[in-house]
Parts: sequence; structure tokens; C-alpha cells
Amino acid sequence: MTRHRHDSKFTAENLADLNALCLHVSTRLATLRSKPTTITLSCDCLTPREAQIANLVAQGMTNKEIGAALWNTENSVKQALKRMFRKLNVSSRAEMVAQLVT
Repeated sequence: MTRHRHDSKFTAENLADLNALCLHVSTRLATLRSKPTTITLSCDCLTPREAQIANLVAQGMTNKEIGAALWNTENSVKQALKRMFRKLNVSSRAEMVAQLVT
């Protein structure tokens, strides 16, 4: 739910809905993070290192977290993701994971 600057303020009902949504998303995220995901690549166009990065992205890790886990810099992860997006013809992390999960 978004509000433009000229719209009226959120109502108490709107805020209650947003609160419920945040609670749901937080709970789901905690559940997903407690069960590490390993994706099975549906293409062999990624290098083994890119596949590692894709798996960590699927687990919800940030570029900084991925860099630390792989003993790499955040910028190196960012550049690798750019290459991966081009190879897979996607524009987001979510789209990449959705395409790679089989």
C-alpha cells in the first residue's frame, strides 16, 4: 500500500493492515531463513562461483553477506550479479532465483 503526497493520511484501518502485512512478511522471512535453500540450476550457463552466489541470493543474503561468506568484496558480488543478470536476461534477484529454481 502506498500513498502519494497529495492523498489523505493513512487511516487506522490502513495502518492495522500494514502492521499485519509486516508481521506476516517477517514471519515468512524468518521461516525461509531458518531453512537454507539450495537451488538446482535449470541451466548450465553459470560458472560454479556464480551458482554459489545464486544459492546465497536464494537464501535471502545481501551482497555484503554473500561477500563475507565467500571471502569476497561486496562490489565483486555486485559485479558478478550484473553478469549473471545479463546471462539469464533478468533484471532482479527475485526474477533470477525464480528462473533458476527447478
